[in-house]
Amino acid sequence: MVQKHVRCGSKCGIRRQQISGSVQSQSMQDAIVISGWTWESCNVPERIALALARMGSRVLYCENPASFLRTVRRFGEVDKGIFALGLHFVGHRLNSLPFLPAVQTRLLVAQILSKAFELRLRDPVLIYPHGNHCLLVARELKKRGFPLVHVCMDYELELVSEHVRESHITLVIPRAAFEELRATFGEKVRLIPQLPAAKRSIAESGRVAEASDISCIPRPRLGYLGNLTDRISLGLLREVLSQKQEWQFISFASKKWLPLPNEHVLPWRSREELRSVLAALDVGFMPYDCTSPKNLHCVPLKLLDYFEYGIPVVSTPIRFVHQYEQLVYTGATADELVRAVSEALAEPQDSPKRAQRISVAREHSLERSAQVLASLLAELGGTDTAQGPSG
Repeated sequence: MVQKHVRCGSKCGIRRQQISGSVQSQSMQDAIVISGWTWESCNVPERIALALARMGSRVLYCENPASFLRTVRRFGEVDKGIFALGLHFVGHRLNSLPFLPAVQTRLLVAQILSKAFELRLRDPVLIYPHGNHCLLVARELKKRGFPLVHVCMDYELELVSEHVRESHITLVIPRAAFEELRATFGEKVRLIPQLPAAKRSIAESGRVAEASDISCIPRPRLGYLGNLTDRISLGLLREVLSQKQEWQFISFASKKWLPLPNEHVLPWRSREELRSVLAALDVGFMPYDCTSPKNLHCVPLKLLDYFEYGIPVVSTPIRFVHQYEQLVYTGATADELVRAVSEALAEPQDSPKRAQRISVAREHSLERSAQVLASLLAELGGTDTAQGPSG
């Protein structure tokens, strides 16, 4: 049975060993996944939660904290074995004030441990991305014996180094970041593949009806599955759409970025609803700003989403797409991108490239990703994780 041992009359005093119960029979340990996003964003932490649940873990998934003035998600199961928690605190910006970060961290930890205790998680590990609140929470939970698994998703070494130093294992997706972090921190840094999101491809699930708010947009449709902030070269995008005004560009945002009639923005939608968007696209378009090292070395989640559906993809020459030069059309300038999109639109529906893209996506299946994660997390079983933060 679970022992209810609370120090100072608060669940914030619970340690990892006191959360576990005898109500579960699976051998796969459970996890607490902290995100800087929401469940619907389906970013890396969300996909890790899905992968772990596939292996039999029960996952407490914690969304990006919101102010007490805002409504957060009610605690509940959002997918089989995944329980989402909306966190409340005073606010991100106020962490710049003295003493408040410590107060907010204790508040967040209390909420997390309360729900972990309620779920009776089995030997849970903490999995977290970069972000100030994530690091502070990770340090506090490390003191309570939780193994820390940091996930490095982008080439932003100045932001992640302290996270890597605190962690017991750091999982890195961009190869360039892995090589540099491995040289500094050694074998605790591990390279993992990018994680997919879709459960089934079009080839496996049959025809999918396109979203109603897209059906009124003329073809051909170029789609970017995300917000353009900090990623896209707006200059390149403007030139391409100005040259080809018959091409319609679709992204997710609350407002338009360009004063062009062929740019369209949609509200974000759930992982399942995203399938109807993918079914409506003719080309996946990724005109990343390659002058930024973060973008040059990124491993786009959306590339695997496009591949899952066999959709032709056009991108600026980020490093990751070099290995798929037969499946991705590339261009560094507006003229080159116009030519690349034209070639992508001319690709026959029965082109073998479409089947090859789906095959690549299957190699990055959730099941395979889950097996990689399970193997890495198993190593933490023999690690002395009850020590305080490392220097």
